[in-house]
Amino acid sequence: MLEKTPFRTQVRAVAPDTTLLVLTGDLDYDTAPELLVFVRELFSGQVRKLDLDLSGLDFVDSSGVAALINVYNCAGENRAEMRIVALTSYLRHLFRVTALDQVFRLPAE
Repeated sequence: MLEKTPFRTQVRAVAPDTTLLVLTGDLDYDTAPELLVFVRELFSGQVRKLDLDLSGLDFVDSSGVAALINVYNCAGENRAEMRIVALTSYLRHLFRVTALDQVFRLPAE
C-alpha cells in the first residue's frame, strides 16, 4: 500500500486584498472536506482575491478536483476572485483533460 502524503494548508497575505493559499500533500476523498471547511472559514473574512499555490500537491483524485471546483464556486458566491498561481505539470495535464483549464485561471507555462 502506498503511503499518503499528509494534506496541509498554509495561508499567506501577499497584498492587502489578496490571500495566498498554499496546498501540499494529497488532496483526495479523505482530505477534500477539510479543504472546503477551511475555505468557507477563509471567505467568512474579507478575502477578495484568493491565489492558490498547488505546486506542493502530490496527488489529486476526483474528490480533490471536485473540492477545487467547490473552492471556485465558493469564491464566486462571496464575490471574490480565485486564480491558480502555481501548479505541477501533472495538475496542468489533469486540468486540460478535464477541460478545467477553461474554468480556472492558470499561470502561463
